[in-house]
Amino acid sequence: MMATHKQMSRVSGEATKKTSLIQELIKSNAEQEANSKKKMELFKSAGFEMRPDLSKKFRSLSIQNIINKVLNDNLYGQTYSSDTAEELTKSLATTIRQKLEGEVYERYKLIVNVVLGERRGGGVKVGARCLWDPETDSYASESFVNESIFCVASVYGLLFY
Repeated sequence: MMATHKQMSRVSGEATKKTSLIQELIKSNAEQEANSKKKMELFKSAGFEMRPDLSKKFRSLSIQNIINKVLNDNLYGQTYSSDTAEELTKSLATTIRQKLEGEVYERYKLIVNVVLGERRGGGVKVGARCLWDPETDSYASESFVNESIFCVASVYGLLFY
């Protein structure tokens, strides 16, 4: 019976140690979280913010409308010519970029990609890759097709940290 009492007191001592360790960890985590919040407040007061406000995020729908308008205004009634395709592609990308200057907020880097080709019934596959933060980064894409031209324009908005 004496051994059982010693074993029980040893087990309860270990449980007490574990409980105190858990309490220390919780206290430590709470202190770290408070310090983290203080640091974030200091960053904000100094003008540093990691994430943009909701009102300053990349808005795909409004950007899609701009891309669509640029493509329709510049390609409606056009026929494909290999001589002018390169210049037309550059012009479309530049126009889209200029139209987006008032729409996209600071700290976003924009990548404008325009693919233009002759419509002959063949297929085209285009791919793109980049580092992506799904909370802040986004994209918008639109396509245009008529009897002789297909065009796909994409704009990627990447938050610059």
